[in-house]
Amino acid sequence: MSDRIIVDSVFLRFRSHEVLKGVHLNVHPNQITGLIGRNGCSKSSFLKVITGQIEPQSKLIKYQGRKIDQLYKERALVNYLPQHVFHPKSLRNSRLLSLYGITAESFFTTYPFLQQYERTKFGEMSGGEKRLFEVLMILESASRFSILDEPFTHVMPKHVELIKERITALKTRKGIVLTDHQYDNVLAVADSLHLISDGTIRKVEEREDLIAFGYLR
Repeated sequence: MSDRIIVDSVFLRFRSHEVLKGVHLNVHPNQITGLIGRNGCSKSSFLKVITGQIEPQSKLIKYQGRKIDQLYKERALVNYLPQHVFHPKSLRNSRLLSLYGITAESFFTTYPFLQQYERTKFGEMSGGEKRLFEVLMILESASRFSILDEPFTHVMPKHVELIKERITALKTRKGIVLTDHQYDNVLAVADSLHLISDGTIRKVEEREDLIAFGYLR
């Protein structure tokens, strides 16, 4: 039985505006699924439908052949990184790691340059440090899938390269969905690529398709 997540027939409308028109996506374990599209094309709305934050007019989600109404109700199946910093500012980073089931020893062995922040409160770090810490926690957690919205945004270029390296390394144990306006970074790591445009989704087989589909000139 396949361990993939199947998302199908997503129709989303806000009042009279039809945002998603029957969008579908297969998310495979041990693969990186990239989503790209112009600003306002509803990439984030689609991810919020998948993660149960928006209830569309229609959707079908399956995992292991079972229909699942809300993926977040399945323990350790999916975690999610939104576009904005979202962890409580008052918690110490060591506590945040424990909430994700990550030991401080293993985390800071992998990321020794962050060791200095182990006992720091999350809110005391800079904006870029917060974002990097969140991205790495989501990736390092034991969920079977991670969904990342804008993981490369608001972090230093050298940390973008680190995130790309870790995404590629960690797909050996989880499936990853990511979207980012920095499309070249998405293209660099994605095993499969999909373009959302005009409320529909298209599979991108090669870079030239992005020109044919009107995403690039």
